[in-house]
Amino acid sequence: MRLKELAKLGFHPSVLRYPYRVKTKNGKVKLVHDPSKGLGKLSEAPIGSRGDVSEILQAVALFLLFRDQSVTAEGIIDYVVGQVAPRSPNVEIVEGPNAKGDTFTLMFPVPASVQGTVFDKKNYEEGGMYADLPGRVAQATTTEFTKQANFIHDNKREDAVNFAVVGAKGGKIDVTGTVQYIDAQGKEQTEPLKDMQISLKVGSAQFDQLTGKEMVAKFGTAFGIDTGAIAKQTGLTQALAKIEPLALKITDRQIKKIKSISRADADKVLAQIEQILYGQGKGPMYKFYRSVANTLNTKLSGKEGEKAERKIVADALGNVIKKGVGQVSMLEYQKNAYTVLNQTALNKLVNLMKTTDLRAEYAVKPAKEGAVARPRIEFYDTKDNQMFFHVRNYMNQYAVLRNTLEQGKKFSQFKRVVKYNK
Repeated sequence: MRLKELAKLGFHPSVLRYPYRVKTKNGKVKLVHDPSKGLGKLSEAPIGSRGDVSEILQAVALFLLFRDQSVTAEGIIDYVVGQVAPRSPNVEIVEGPNAKGDTFTLMFPVPASVQGTVFDKKNYEEGGMYADLPGRVAQATTTEFTKQANFIHDNKREDAVNFAVVGAKGGKIDVTGTVQYIDAQGKEQTEPLKDMQISLKVGSAQFDQLTGKEMVAKFGTAFGIDTGAIAKQTGLTQALAKIEPLALKITDRQIKKIKSISRADADKVLAQIEQILYGQGKGPMYKFYRSVANTLNTKLSGKEGEKAERKIVADALGNVIKKGVGQVSMLEYQKNAYTVLNQTALNKLVNLMKTTDLRAEYAVKPAKEGAVARPRIEFYDTKDNQMFFHVRNYMNQYAVLRNTLEQGKKFSQFKRVVKYNK
């Protein structure tokens, strides 16, 4: 298995979605079985998740393009059904060497949530749940990466090209491509392919999240203010402590595996938790969000505004652009076009946010029609009143709190938009 490429790029052992962790000893990389890793961690994904399937199709498309210098929707489907399916759930395919000496490796797990759908060819036919994805992925892959694929075939060295679906813990890399070769000095080099540390989106505006038991501390780090004090003043600290034992009763494990509680009874516990946190729209979570927004506005409009603004920008984009993640390209498949926001564009966005004036607004809005309205903080450019991003709060059926950072219209100014072929 080609693990050195991932290890050299600095990925944490948890990035592989296998039930293993990576161990390095005496310069050698080994896999050590660890049940806490891998597919079990993906059990909350919805059955047939288009996001998980898009990662698989994207990795396969890149593999085929670099191997054959061309890729089609039909080729992606045939390879997934004919070659990937027999190797599921832990897929590792190595092809080559070709006449030039290049080898091509494809490595990823197949999440349990899609094992019953991704290999069914009917799902790619007209009206199927994935019918639109292969054509879109083939077009984007051909347009964005053919030049690099041709370079691999035309250079004078032997390349080991590797593609993997990874899940960097806390990061945003979904699909990665690397190349390994011997340089002119006889040394082994491993490099990421250009713009191929891909954060993949399928109609999603999310780019980071401030989530988990440490959400209050994460808000403080992200926005450069004392959110610990705000949480205590608004009663959020006390509320979070109060709901913790209740939340442990309705985890995914308790409901689905141990079956210590029925879904109906879990919903009753969930209602108690929501009452503690949210009340009737006036609970401590709403108060916390409002107070954070007010505090930020005070800093943004005062003498410390410029410093606070830079802090917001640097940390709000978080794991997308921070040092060590690499050359991230945000590739999003929308309804009528795909968009690309690469590292260069992200840097331009950051530079703009460093030089403009920001305004933080507290709002209460539903994420979609019919949903419960939850608190959010929206960050605007005061010059044109366009939103850079917002952070919104919600809770899932297992009482897991989420605070997602999502793109605003300002991001669109830096995205390259390519319409799908008809």
